[in-house]
Amino acid sequence: MINPIQQGYVASSTLNTVQTNKETKTNDTQKTENDKAAKIAEQIKNGTYKIDTRATTSAIADSLI
Repeated sequence: MINPIQQGYVASSTLNTVQTNKETKTNDTQKTENDKAAKIAEQIKNGTYKIDTRATTSAIADSLI
């Protein structure tokens, strides 16, 4: 017979690991997005930022489909 206390601990540990993995992925994504935004802001400030109109129009068209 499985001890209910031990079983609850195992389930809780598994859920905590999954939650930690999701938080790590979220933090990594946020850091990447912040890095991209900072790079674009720096390029705009320096006057070197260029818009790729073909990629932009393609992305807009794809999002509308």
